[in-house]
Amino acid sequence: VLLQNEPLTPLIYEAVENTTTPTTILDVLMGSLAIVGLIGLAGLIFGVTLAVGLLVLRKRRGQDQIGPDGGGIRLGLNSGGK
Repeated sequence: VLLQNEPLTPLIYEAVENTTTPTTILDVLMGSLAIVGLIGLAGLIFGVTLAVGLLVLRKRRGQDQIGPDGGGIRLGLNSGGK
């Protein structure tokens, strides 16, 4: 009697990485709000910096309309009297 041996098949193990958590609509909304908030904050900082720079430049050039020699008129609307 002839013995037929079955061929040896190697055991193959597949290393499966852990699955990532699914991205929800809330994650997308929070990310988009964060980006919009950062862009808005950057615009606000840029605007304030530009305004302060223009005011300082105007003050240095002597074009302040409310200064003592600027020709402007104070209305005296504040409660301090001066």
